[in-house]
Amino acid sequence: MSAAPVPALTLGGIVRYWRFAAVVIAACVAATSVYVLVVPPKWEASAHILVAPVPADADLSELGVISGSVEPARSVQTAVAVLDTPAAVAATAARLGAPWSPESVDQSVVLEPLGQSYVVEVKAQADSPADAARLATTFAETALATRNSEIRKRATAMLDLRTKMSAGTTSKPSAATVARLELIIRTGDPSLSTDQPASLPTSPVGLKAAYKIALSVVLGLCLAVAGAWARTHGTRPEDEMRAPGYAPDDDGWDK
Repeated sequence: MSAAPVPALTLGGIVRYWRFAAVVIAACVAATSVYVLVVPPKWEASAHILVAPVPADADLSELGVISGSVEPARSVQTAVAVLDTPAAVAATAARLGAPWSPESVDQSVVLEPLGQSYVVEVKAQADSPADAARLATTFAETALATRNSEIRKRATAMLDLRTKMSAGTTSKPSAATVARLELIIRTGDPSLSTDQPASLPTSPVGLKAAYKIALSVVLGLCLAVAGAWARTHGTRPEDEMRAPGYAPDDDGWDK
C-alpha cells in the first residue's frame, strides 16, 4: 500500500491557524517589549590617544618607549599593550568611584588601533551618553598618567645609575642623554599623548527599539508559519509506534 500524499501548506492552510499565528506574534512582541523596557540601551563613546614613535636611541633603549617602526600597526599595537594594563583599569575605577569597579571598567572599555593611523581608540560603553563619554575620557587620561608615571620612574632610576657609575670614572653620560632623561622625568613618555577626548554619542549601540519590535513581528510570523506547517504535516509520535489493528478471521487468526 502506497503512503498517503503529504498535503502542501497553502495560504488557506495558514489562514486556518490565524489565531495560533496571532498568539505567537503577540508573544514575540510582548517579550521584545519587556526586554526593551527592562534592559537599558548601551551608549558608546571613543577617546583617542596619539602614538608618536621616537627615534631609536641605544642609550635609552631600557626605558621601553615606543620607537620608530616601519609598520604603523606594530607601533600602535605596542601602545595598546602598554596602555591597557590592570593598573590603569584599577586607577580608572578609583577616579570614577561607585558604582564602577575594576571588573566593570575592564568589561566596558576596549582599546584598539584606529585604522592604519598612529592612533589608539579607547571605546567605552555605558548606560547613558554622559557616562560613556566620561568613562572613555577618564580611561584615556588615567592610562596615560599611569604610563607616564612608570616611564618617569625608569628615567629617574636610569639617570641615577649612570651618574653613580660615572662618578669614579672619567667617562660620563653625554649631555644630550642627560638632557633627554631629565625631560622625560618632567614630562613622561614622549611617544604617547592625548589626541581627542570623547564626545557625547548621539545614538545607542545596536538597533533602535522600533526596529527590534518590527523584527519581533517578523520572527513571530516565521514561527507561526513553521508551527502551522508542523501541525499540517506532522503526526503524533505514538501513532507511529502503535501496532496496527487487525480483525480476526473466521478461524480466529489475524490477517
